[in-house]
Parts: sequence; C-alpha cells; structure tokens
Amino acid sequence: MRPSPVSPAPRFPEPSRIRHGRALSVVLGLALAGATAPAQAATTETPEPAADAPAATATEALARDLGLDPTTAEQLLEAQEEALAVQESAASAAGQAYVDALFDTETLSLTVLVSDPAAVAAVEATGANTRVVDEDPAATMAALEKVPVPEGVTGWYPDTERGLVVVEALAPAAADALLEEAGTDSDAVRVVEVDHAPTPYSELIGGHPFRVGSAQCVIGFSAVTSGGQGGFITAGHCGRVGATALDSEGAALGVFQRSQFPGWDGAFVRVGPEWTLTPWIELWSSGGYHSVTGSQEAPIGSAVCASAPVNGWRCGTIEARGQTVSYPAGTVTGLTRTTLCAEPGESGAPVVAGSQAQGVISGGSGNCATGGTTFFQRLNPMLTSWGLTLVTG
Repeated sequence: MRPSPVSPAPRFPEPSRIRHGRALSVVLGLALAGATAPAQAATTETPEPAADAPAATATEALARDLGLDPTTAEQLLEAQEEALAVQESAASAAGQAYVDALFDTETLSLTVLVSDPAAVAAVEATGANTRVVDEDPAATMAALEKVPVPEGVTGWYPDTERGLVVVEALAPAAADALLEEAGTDSDAVRVVEVDHAPTPYSELIGGHPFRVGSAQCVIGFSAVTSGGQGGFITAGHCGRVGATALDSEGAALGVFQRSQFPGWDGAFVRVGPEWTLTPWIELWSSGGYHSVTGSQEAPIGSAVCASAPVNGWRCGTIEARGQTVSYPAGTVTGLTRTTLCAEPGESGAPVVAGSQAQGVISGGSGNCATGGTTFFQRLNPMLTSWGLTLVTG
C-alpha cells in the first residue's frame, strides 16, 4: 500500500507516525525521475523555478541546477535512461577492453572508452560512440594508495578520459610530497590546487534525519539482509558497529550492524520488525512519492540528484569514479565525485540517477550558496559485500 502523504516541512518524523508504516518511506530521499517512468516527471508547461526556490520535481531541480528549460530537462532524463541500457550492452560487447563510459548532458550521447581498437566495431553496434584510450590511470592510482597521505593533500581521482590521475591539494608542495613518496611520474598526474578540504557531512539536521550522540545524519536507502532483517544504508562515519541511531525524541531507531570508515564510508543500520520498508522517494517541497527501481550505476557525465530538507533537491553531474579523499579522520577510497552541492547534516543522503539508486553522500567541499564538490559512496559494493538486497518498486 502506498504511504500516506507527508508534510513538506523540514522536520523529524512525528513519533506517533513512525510506527505506522511511513517512517522508512523517507529512506529514499530523492530521484531524478518524476515517477517510475521518466516521461511522467513533468510537463512542458512547468515553469522554471527561481534560482533559490525549492524544487517540487526532479525536472525543476535539473532545470534550476543545470541551467536547462523544462523541456530539455525531460529530454535529458529520457536520454539518460536509454543510455543506461546501451551502456550495459556496450560493456558486455567490449569485454576486457572496456575502460569506462561517458555521458554528455549537452549532446545526450554516450561514449564508451576501450583499450583495444578491435573492440570498437562491437561496441558501436550497440549504439554507443567509442574512443580508444592509450593510458590507464589504474597503476598510478594503486601507487598513490600505498603511501601515507601528506598533510595538505585532500584527495585524488582517475581521469579515465585523459589517462591521468588528478591530485587535489591545498598547496602544490603537498602534492609534490605525495608523488615523491609514491615514486609517481609527474607526467601521469595533474595537480589541482583547491581552497577547501572536504569534511564529512554529519553535523547538522538533514532529512529525514537521525542522530548518533550529537551527530546528525540522513537515512539513505532501505535494504534487507539475506536473513530477512530490514534496515537502511547510510554513511559509515555516522556511527560504528553497535552504535544506536536515535530519532528526534531520543528513541532507538536502529543499531549499526555494518559500518566502515575510513577505507569506505558506508553503513547498514538494522531496524526492528515494526518498521515498514518501502522503495518510495519523498518530495520535500510538494509531498508525494516516487519509486526507486534498481541500482544500475550511471556513466560518468550523467546527471544525479540528492535531497534533504536543508536544501531540498539538488542536482549535478558525475565527474569521476574511484576518487580517493583524505578526510581529517582518515582516507576513503572508491568514492564517486560529483558537482552536487551538499552541506553538513547531509551525510548518508541518497543519490539517484533517474530511478536508479547510486549511493549515499560521504562529504565534500563548498556549499549550496557558492557551489562545491560532493562525494558519494557507491551503493552496489555495499549491497554485494554485505549480502543486502535493495528494496525497489
């Protein structure tokens, strides 16, 4: 049965309503698609929202944050759904030659990177464009992962399109120290100086929020263990194994059964049988729900969105996968880098591409007033490693 509508106000779930089936309807926070099918997201008559206005639909959020008109935003959603299907076929056709995939939100085209020219014909037969890449940044990434991270280095990620590793640092000297320690050729790296170091988002109220001690985090995606126990996925730095997640009244919400930080930044919080798990996505600005139907990973360049009451729906694009981030509390590898904006209190918030779940927010730099970079922990590795099944509609 579909959950009842909720108030769009940014607040905690009312305790009287938590145990009547709606509390975990908030588990899925946000999606790009306006409903199960992208074509239902919005009509072409939908006005463009003001720059700072809350977005009532995914189409409005895309139009606002990517500078699109509503019609173009709908076309982007439809093209991206089609590209996901083509990407799966193209990766299979490329076999061992598959390197990565890129989606262009302007041309709405998918390009598959391959390491062997002999794979081009098979990949293009699936409908994707191809590009042969000569350099693989995997070896450089591996070398950097083996050494201590110098102070001032904030992270690094593979630029598969150019065959380089991008190292970010507060000062070039810090990046130089990292490369020297790893014995890495400077020609294989591009150093980018950044103004701010990323921090985990766990300090302010997100939505729907929970607390571990004084730290505030966000429920991510509902999932079920192989033994049939229900719970939700969130950020690992929100709590250690055995920690209790509390609701707004201080009542027990669940217990951290799995948690990893640093290394990864993911966790699974087990809840009791009184909780109802749903695949629905809450629309904070207008009320109502949408559905997550799977967790197929979107290619680099795809549009993704995240949601919490602090900032409503916010959208951006995937810049890279495999980012390593050096937080003050430890280094996390394998994150996905995006142009999403997020702020403290949004750790664990769900990130979605269309109807496909992508991951949960880990941290970042910047804010939603000036823009920034946000990293999310990929969902599928957590599902696989921990034997979890995503709740889908």
